[in-house]
Amino acid sequence: MPDTETRPLSVDLADGFWAPRRQQLRDHTLPVILDRFDEAGSLDAFRRMLPGAPPRERRGMWFSDSDVYKWMEAAAWVGRLDLLDPVVELVQAAARPDGYLNSFYDVGPGSQERYRDLSTSHEWYCAGHFTEAALAHQAVTGEAVLLELACRWADHLCESFGPGRDERTDGHPEAELALARLARRTGEQRYLDQARWIIEHQLNAAGLSLQTVDLAGHAVKALYLATGIAEVADATGDPLWQEAVRRLFCTLVEQRSYPTGAVGGRWLDESVGKPYELPEAMAYAESCAAVASVRFCRRVWDLTSDPRALDQIETLLYNAVPCGVGADGESWFYSQPHAVAEVAAESNPWALPFEYGQSMLLSWFPTRRHRWFDVACCPPNLARMFATVDQHVAGLSDSGDLLVHLPLSARIRGGGWDVALQSGYPDEGVVAVDVLSSPDRGQVRLRVPGWAGGAGHIELPTDGRIDLGVAAEWWESDRRVEGAAGTVFLRRGPVVRCVEGLDAGGVDLRDLVVDPRQAPVGAFGRVVGPSAAALHHRLGAEPPVEPVTGLATVPYHAWANRGPTTMRIRFPRIRR
Repeated sequence: MPDTETRPLSVDLADGFWAPRRQQLRDHTLPVILDRFDEAGSLDAFRRMLPGAPPRERRGMWFSDSDVYKWMEAAAWVGRLDLLDPVVELVQAAARPDGYLNSFYDVGPGSQERYRDLSTSHEWYCAGHFTEAALAHQAVTGEAVLLELACRWADHLCESFGPGRDERTDGHPEAELALARLARRTGEQRYLDQARWIIEHQLNAAGLSLQTVDLAGHAVKALYLATGIAEVADATGDPLWQEAVRRLFCTLVEQRSYPTGAVGGRWLDESVGKPYELPEAMAYAESCAAVASVRFCRRVWDLTSDPRALDQIETLLYNAVPCGVGADGESWFYSQPHAVAEVAAESNPWALPFEYGQSMLLSWFPTRRHRWFDVACCPPNLARMFATVDQHVAGLSDSGDLLVHLPLSARIRGGGWDVALQSGYPDEGVVAVDVLSSPDRGQVRLRVPGWAGGAGHIELPTDGRIDLGVAAEWWESDRRVEGAAGTVFLRRGPVVRCVEGLDAGGVDLRDLVVDPRQAPVGAFGRVVGPSAAALHHRLGAEPPVEPVTGLATVPYHAWANRGPTTMRIRFPRIRR
């Protein structure tokens, strides 16, 4: 992502979609998350390290520091310094003189030794998120108090790890992308060199290289690593690194992402899955992976100017990202299924409480939005994504053009520009642009999304208006996508829509079929007739289909806000 400190544009959102969500984040969600940190022990982990604090056992997951740092980043970007300042004081007290920063390891008698097992400890991961919070804090406040701590940690890391020193690396990527961003802000070359070494060493240890690395394994880790590669590629201009970024991005958009932009086809190891492995009911599609995908795609755009990167960002920002947060601003999806056939509870008498993966899976079915999680990475990660949406609205080209990436209502200032956008996006496609002032060179160029037949930015018409033609349309996925052959799904502009069982009048969503030749309001039908006597049987005559009228669809991002319900995105075509 571009450094806001040096980014010449400021964007004030005024739309009906993201502006209220950002306001809710600022006024409600950030305080709620802070309270739930208190309940879980995430803040107490730092308080116990204050001078004179009585000794007490640490509560929460060993990597919960990272959750606090993500929240800090979000609070900084939206200006909630009243909430942030006391947390900053806690974190300052936890920093060691040598630059090491962690509330779980190396904190006195009985604690675990630092760096004992980097493969699972998340020590670099946590400090990497602290660095991103420090960069945000310095960009917003101009104060260097957290940035200095981040530099101390980075110096400590460079001195402790590397060629000829300790050559282990953290099992969860994050430090490399944070170091590269810190190098951009400070101009310190060795931070960038360290980021580059970490990535090369990680790949080599896995039997990979920049020429062979794939978007595979744990989805969030894979996307953080890809972002780190993109950060280094952007900073160095190295063609080998740039080509790796292009290949990873192509893999993402051509084989590994859901219609909503979500990533992660397997619950097993929270994994990306194989090419085209995108099951619906068992989609893992972690909310954190949606956040990571936006950040990776933004770096791809900065590096390559591939318009598909902005298309993917838009898809994520109107589907998988907002889906992660409930309408109340205080409930969340960790994983995001793309179909729910039953709301009956799952049961497994052999799953034990300590078997976290199985127990978690059982507790999440029937699918519903949750108040909190033992692993609380998604709520603060979504918070920092909501807090930075404005940074994805527009940019400046090298020639001085103002490039409008998202055609939502906003006021854009900077670089000699003062431009007001008016639109009802994403519900409506008409965009009006009022250029209040402009520099001596450059023009306003508005992005026409791929879904609207565009392939990038076009010069603004003389009347300052453009109609992107938002309308309900039937789409289909590549036939190689698991379960997608012969099915269609509904999009309206960038928004993927679904059907919830609450609106189906008792119809089993598995009986719904669609005639895509019809407008959505009249396209649905229901397969009728007696069920087959056997689960598997010879092919017989096609059962009759009766029309289903008045069936409402809702945006995927809004589903499950009325409670647990069945849900479906894809529907079989009616056979004619």
